Amino acid sequence: MHLLITILQTDAVATTAANTEHISAPILEIMVKGGVTMIFLAIALLAAIFFLIERYMYIRGRAKMDFNLMNVVKDHLKENRPDSALAYCTNTPTAQAQVIATGLRFLGSNMREIESAMETRANVELSAMESNLNMLSLISRLAPMIGFVGTIWGVINIFYAISVDNNLSIGAISGGLYLKMVTSFAGLLVGIIAFFGYQMYIRKIDRFAERLQEQNLAFLELLNKSNF
Repeated sequence: MHLLITILQTDAVATTAANTEHISAPILEIMVKGGVTMIFLAIALLAAIFFLIERYMYIRGRAKMDFNLMNVVKDHLKENRPDSALAYCTNTPTAQAQVIATGLRFLGSNMREIESAMETRANVELSAMESNLNMLSLISRLAPMIGFVGTIWGVINIFYAISVDNNLSIGAISGGLYLKMVTSFAGLLVGIIAFFGYQMYIRKIDRFAERLQEQNLAFLELLNKSNF
């Protein structure tokens, strides 16, 4: 008898576990029922993806470091052909080459003026890389707030309906609440995507700025040794 009861209990637990495993939230259906707030979050997500791709394409091209560039410039300067070095740098579409080209344009000036001009150009290039990153930062802050507002508005509607219908049941509350909390989830998800992209690009730009500074110092040292 005891063995039979144990078997029945085991079967009941297994059946409950099996039923639980098959219960899954219909993601798309819940997203659609999230309300008007989901439209704004969808727009924020599309904007975040756009700026992530746009900044990736721009930074990938401008932040390339050609460590052979200084050798090319050095060879041209040794052969007393600064114009050829300038043409080579001007035709290379990277921030590194454009900064070196600025230094070559100031040949004949004192070292302080050359260094100042190159620093200004470097700041312009870095600012161009950081352009539109503020939009990712804005989305990372705004999206969670939009999601939270959607959830609060949904909760207000739920309790308003309860006050009108006088139907205070767990099913009525939880059934509407989990649909509205999806806006908070979506807002956090969009915010995390935008924040991760923003931080990733900021770190990449910072590392590039350090390498660019090293290249500027190497160029100034080259000019000093070449007596230009």
